[in-house]
Amino acid sequence: MKKTLVYIGIIMLFFIIGVVVANFIIMPLVVQRGKVISVPNVVHMTMDNAIAELGKRDLEGIVVERRFDPIVEQGRIIIQDPLPDTRVKSGRLVNLTVSLGPETIRVPFLIGIDADKAELIIKRLGFIIDAVDYQHSDTVSMNKVIATIPVTETEMRKGDGVTLIVSKGPILKMPNLGGMTIEQAQPMLDSMGLMLGEVKEVDGSGTAGTILIQDPAPDQVVERGDSITIMIIK
Repeated sequence: MKKTLVYIGIIMLFFIIGVVVANFIIMPLVVQRGKVISVPNVVHMTMDNAIAELGKRDLEGIVVERRFDPIVEQGRIIIQDPLPDTRVKSGRLVNLTVSLGPETIRVPFLIGIDADKAELIIKRLGFIIDAVDYQHSDTVSMNKVIATIPVTETEMRKGDGVTLIVSKGPILKMPNLGGMTIEQAQPMLDSMGLMLGEVKEVDGSGTAGTILIQDPAPDQVVERGDSITIMIIK
């Protein structure tokens, strides 16, 4: 029994000695094998320069992500991990996130699309509407897009402005209403989007109730919504 206790005591003693040696001698030696280094700041450096700078400090830079950034120039470092001035052992990996620059989007093909729908598309893509300009067109229907500024396929950033050129339809010229009655002239004016304005009765030769004078005059350029003044024979 006494021998057994002695053996147990010896075993426990060696165990305690082993723990003490491991904790206070071996582990410190292992931990202290690597040199402690302060991580340099490589944010905003080019990728190549950042990796080279880390290499000078016995650190290894590795690109773990590339993403769009509205501020940091393409090819430069956005984020590093560990952060600058962090104390690490030599040989440590430093994770780098590299900028792809601002995200660009191409102006879509909108020619022939309704102006309202085109505006929605532009806004959904992240652009803004700088202006909507109206021009006459003999080939594009009224209220449809003739062109965009910048043109289709131009690469732009979110938040940039786009101008829509929208058709007012073909150039309208005032028809000759002379000799017509109001009833005959009204459908023609309606089809052109013109409004019948003031009607005056005047003395003149010809059939009563027919148009003698009109303003604007025949062949004058008019716009939809313009008001037409006529004089009819009493």
